[in-house]
Amino acid sequence: MISKEINQEFTRQYSRLNRKQKEAVDTIEGPVMVIAGPGTGKTTILTLRIANILKETDTPVSGILALTFTEVGVKNIKIKLREIIGSRADEVRIHTFHSFAVSVIREFEDHFPNLSKSRQITEIEAESMVREILKQKEFNKLRPLGEPDFYVYKILQTIAEAKKEAWTPEILESFAKEEIERIKNDENSVSTRGISKGSLKAEALKRIEKCEKTVIFAKVYRKYEEKKKEDKKIDFDDLLFELVFALKRNKLLLQLLQEKFLYILVDEHQDTNDAQNLIIKTIADFFESPNLFVVGDEKQAIYRFQGASVQNFLFFEKLWQSMKVINLESNYRSHQAILDASFKMIEENYKEGEHLNLRIKLEAGKNKDQKPVEIIDSPDTKTEMNFLVERIKEIQKEDKESTLAIIVRKNKEITELLSILEKNNIKASAERGVDIFSHPIGILFFELAEFLSDPSKIESLIKTIGLGLWNLDFKKQIEFIKLLKAGKTEEIEKEIPQIKILKEKINEVGTLEYITLISDLSGLTDIMIKNGEATEVWRGIFSLAKEVTISAEIYAPSKLLVSLLEYKKSAEKRSIKIHTSRSDEKINIMTAHSSKGLEFDYVFIPFATEESWIRKVRGEFFILPKEKEGDDDIRDERRLFYVALTRAKRHITISLSKEGAEGEVVTPLRFLDELDKKHILHKEIKRIEDKQNVQTLESIRSKDLEKLLEYSKNVLLENGLSVTALNHFIKCQSEFFYKSIMKIPEAPNASSEKGNAMHNAIARVWQNKNKSIKEKETTLKTVIKEYFNDSLLPKFEKEAIQKELLENAPIVVSELENHFGTQGEIYIEKWFETIFEHEKNKGEKINIKLHGKLDALIEQENKLFVFDYKTTTGKSINEIKGDTKNSDGNYFRQLIFYKILLEENNKFKNKEIELALAFIKPDSKSRCPIISLEVSKSDVERVKREINSLLESVWSGSLLNQTCPDKNCEYCRFKSLK
Repeated sequence: MISKEINQEFTRQYSRLNRKQKEAVDTIEGPVMVIAGPGTGKTTILTLRIANILKETDTPVSGILALTFTEVGVKNIKIKLREIIGSRADEVRIHTFHSFAVSVIREFEDHFPNLSKSRQITEIEAESMVREILKQKEFNKLRPLGEPDFYVYKILQTIAEAKKEAWTPEILESFAKEEIERIKNDENSVSTRGISKGSLKAEALKRIEKCEKTVIFAKVYRKYEEKKKEDKKIDFDDLLFELVFALKRNKLLLQLLQEKFLYILVDEHQDTNDAQNLIIKTIADFFESPNLFVVGDEKQAIYRFQGASVQNFLFFEKLWQSMKVINLESNYRSHQAILDASFKMIEENYKEGEHLNLRIKLEAGKNKDQKPVEIIDSPDTKTEMNFLVERIKEIQKEDKESTLAIIVRKNKEITELLSILEKNNIKASAERGVDIFSHPIGILFFELAEFLSDPSKIESLIKTIGLGLWNLDFKKQIEFIKLLKAGKTEEIEKEIPQIKILKEKINEVGTLEYITLISDLSGLTDIMIKNGEATEVWRGIFSLAKEVTISAEIYAPSKLLVSLLEYKKSAEKRSIKIHTSRSDEKINIMTAHSSKGLEFDYVFIPFATEESWIRKVRGEFFILPKEKEGDDDIRDERRLFYVALTRAKRHITISLSKEGAEGEVVTPLRFLDELDKKHILHKEIKRIEDKQNVQTLESIRSKDLEKLLEYSKNVLLENGLSVTALNHFIKCQSEFFYKSIMKIPEAPNASSEKGNAMHNAIARVWQNKNKSIKEKETTLKTVIKEYFNDSLLPKFEKEAIQKELLENAPIVVSELENHFGTQGEIYIEKWFETIFEHEKNKGEKINIKLHGKLDALIEQENKLFVFDYKTTTGKSINEIKGDTKNSDGNYFRQLIFYKILLEENNKFKNKEIELALAFIKPDSKSRCPIISLEVSKSDVERVKREINSLLESVWSGSLLNQTCPDKNCEYCRFKSLK
């Protein structure tokens, strides 16, 4: 049951619902399906329904499971639910399907023995594994001469598709063989005329050939899964796939989940695939009439490439005949002109009489404006973009508080638009994919890698100088390029000693240490520290280097550079997600897929052409059980365009040009002719003459600083704050900026690797806490060895650390034996978060997420013990608190921070919290002391003041100008920003 205060908030929100919405909230028993089109308030009814279940039944908060399709969806549900039931919302199990699978596997680890010790396979490892499998003679048909890697990516893509549909290799092989027999025995497959009369038609032969390749693919799929299992690796789709089959074969696990989750709610159900539907069905099957609530809209099913389909959407209605269907018919977002124009278009997706129950025509619930949808015809792209810029400026001038979205089909169009708006001093927020190979930072790094791997490639070194590395002025660049072209490399190495150092160190340091050295010595770090996007690209390059190092077991930097360059040649591109945003921005640029679930006052849809919106048809290489109909791709794109249109509250402007950016002729998007013409205003605009773009009055440097400041705010708003970041800030604001905001990757060091290995090992010992001391010791040693098998430290370093930890293992286990025997409910490496409210000037408030992963918690009836493990020898209380000459108080601040996290957690309210540090490196007397510390209210207030100081530094901009007293600080040297 819920409190009186929460009941009032529920009543307030419930009173604003219409009749159909109330019916959806009130029907808490039995299966319910809600058809909820855009703007009908589906998230509101879903969250109110959760609150109503708690209000009307004695169901525990943890007995409710809510599943949605994206992390954004999870976040939106949590935010709305917190408004109604407060911090108890954090105890409701709200997940994406993938994170739900992860949570089940972690909670019931003993039911997933194949996964417990496995790690996720990298993209490079997966590709390498498929390549090796294809080298076997039986797979020659999937390894064409001259292009042996042709099928590698397609095989991995099809394996992922198969897992989304819960298709095993056996299912696919059987299907393909049956399909071959069906074709051969089908009289329609036989030609009845011409030279081929009596033989199979060419189309039939082509399909048989694809089926034969599918049989071979199924065998590759089987070997790939066997090899992964042997190597103890899993891929992204394995988690859902394994959960599906675990629920089928493991009755105890199924019963545990069925008894745990009494109410299941599924948001965006139109986007579910077969594997996801099977998970819902299997858990819900516990009851003859399950308490299952699904909400969605087939017209917005835009993820069919991930296995979603209308059949999946209607699956439960067919399964449970008693399912109540509720249609939400009132839209509270758009006015009627937008709704009618877009509805007429989406109706083209259906045949006469098809799915009438899903084709709900929406009525505007409150917005009575009737402004028609604008279609702007331009002679060329330049004119189209000029119109867009001028119209946006008009809106900004007349309606400053309005929100605006520019919605496009392709990622590359986001980059183009950002550049155009920036040139015109229009600030916008955007998320897009960026290829690390074609980004300037990537070009610089890989050119330098070419030279360092082969110093005879002087042209590559010349490019690094010409493109801005080595911190040279223009005059020096010209001078040095002339010297290099004259063959005077030695003179250049005297002028730029960093080049000689990099050549000498190439086989002296660890692989990732060398990558960091390249960045620091070449000037790459100086470039990217001033640009958030460049930093994220560098993290992508560093991550790629790490993947290659692990997958190929490379220990020499020279070999790593060669492997990276080889990978670059074989891969078309490697994309990472880049988020360019301002914390308070009113203008957003996004793809139509990303716009799902959002709303804006004004929506612009530029580049409305066939070339932009309609994907080229690609041939299918294999035949799968669920095949697309001929016009399915067009239906998909129509749904996507419908989603883009229905984001608008007040007005839509669609624009297109007769010529593309290169002067080529382009075709108007077919969907424009399908819009209801009664609600369309068509305009043609004249070609503009070339003119100067409006330039900003700010200096480039000032704009760069502003971008960095907004990037810093966004990192904190999106990612929150950890105590590690707070400790960085207290020590040096430059270190905080460099490590916690820009997050420039660093090579693993001995201290961090030692800590990670021991934390992993102690966590595993907790799982075996009831075993003997000898068995615990064996567990500790096994995990340490496993960890250092994959460590990227230089060989001599990891061998020395491993030796030290293995020698100390018997002492550590003996010293902690009583600790492992502590009674209570145990949480190991558990993630906690809470919201911290920071008040800016003029009373404006900012909510920042504080978070941390706690090593060990033991919950007893009235008490909560919190332990943090430290891989150092024991320290005195004064040292821990920072009250001695050479101590910094970081350990104590960490415990205080954890207390703040736990005090705000509803689960542990009114429990006494005891905090302790366990030092797990034996001292000279073979002791591993556990030291408890009291945390007072004044301690908590001090750390809250420090958090406020950090946030004030970021929001005021002083963070970018502050340096610490240490004249030799390596981080403050990057602050050449004043």
